Amino acid sequence: MLKNPSFYLNSFKSYSRQASRPQFLKPSHFINFHSKMNLMTISQSLDEAYTKHGIVPEVVDPFKTQGLLTIEYSDKNKVTLGNTLKVDSTQHVPTIQFTVNSPAPEEEFEVSANDKFALVLTDPDAPSYSDKKWSEYCHWIVTDLALNINKDTDAESLSTMLDFSKGNALVPYVGPGPPEKTKKHRYVFLLYKQDPSAKLTAPADRPNWGTNVPGSGVRDWIKKHGGSAQLLAVNFFYAQNEVQE
Repeated sequence: MLKNPSFYLNSFKSYSRQASRPQFLKPSHFINFHSKMNLMTISQSLDEAYTKHGIVPEVVDPFKTQGLLTIEYSDKNKVTLGNTLKVDSTQHVPTIQFTVNSPAPEEEFEVSANDKFALVLTDPDAPSYSDKKWSEYCHWIVTDLALNINKDTDAESLSTMLDFSKGNALVPYVGPGPPEKTKKHRYVFLLYKQDPSAKLTAPADRPNWGTNVPGSGVRDWIKKHGGSAQLLAVNFFYAQNEVQE
């Protein structure tokens, strides 16, 4: 079961002191969507984590965090903003929850039943942090995810799900596979609100997101195909091959 977002914030604070930067989709996998909890303090900590671990600006440009992605591969294998997971524990699609930051009135973030969302997973350290010839490596893209909002939904406590089974798996999930002796890799989840006038298409290949340009990745892909797509939330973990000597 997914935990309260404060659990992940506390976990982030613990792991961030230790970490250093150096199948097809099934109906049971979903993003749970909440909007009541105020997460301003968490948003500040998220921004700090993105900078500390180089997610900003290496993977994405600075952005306005709109919420928290809580991600679990299992009860003992949670993604907590820079913790380290075993490779073999991350070979299946995780369960993902999105908790919306309660914005200030002048910063209202609008979401409707007609909005579509895209979730991606990318590795900016392939084959290693110092060698970008395969970076970024695209591990997963699912688009056209929708909110299940009905007439009984309370606007003050919106809680519904984005169902992966109703999305479009542009690139099926492939778990981390860092090569031997390449130290830790960052694996970065990103959630976007799609531009309804733009059509997201699958990259030509997973390495370099199909561009053949070392270091190219999700930022270039979304700029080319995403129109005015809005980045809402990011979470990430580290993993490495057991052979490092």
